[in-house]
Amino acid sequence: MIGIPMEWDFHFTEPMKALLPIGTAAQQPLLKKLSDPEIADQVIILLGGVGDEESVGPIIHAMKLASSAPQANRRGKIISAGNLALTNITVADVIWHHGGGIPMNRCPDDPAGCWSKWWRQNQASFHVETLTESRNYVNYPNYGMYRGLP
Repeated sequence: MIGIPMEWDFHFTEPMKALLPIGTAAQQPLLKKLSDPEIADQVIILLGGVGDEESVGPIIHAMKLASSAPQANRRGKIISAGNLALTNITVADVIWHHGGGIPMNRCPDDPAGCWSKWWRQNQASFHVETLTESRNYVNYPNYGMYRGLP
């Protein structure tokens, strides 16, 4: 994944592309792979396309773990993937504006902490199927099972 949020290039491999159409059935196997630091960013991106509220907490946890990772490159990939995945799942303006992928510079020092705070406030009532916000974004990666949903 490279670029700014308005110009994402995922570099999905063929196996990754095959998982996205599976939808929510792929969520549990992906959650089991989330602890693998070598592929965590890819798993998070995939969860952003197939996950629901059950993926939110584990993605935030992976972001928190990555925040203390010694490798800046790995840390950055996981944090960026988490921001994108969580924005796609939740349609929440925690880090970026969900409708345009516009960086808002919210919580630049602790994005995992900001998502964690949002999740504590919304977890009890948040359900993907009750979202009414449009997912037909301009310049934002509307992907996975959410592609084209209103």
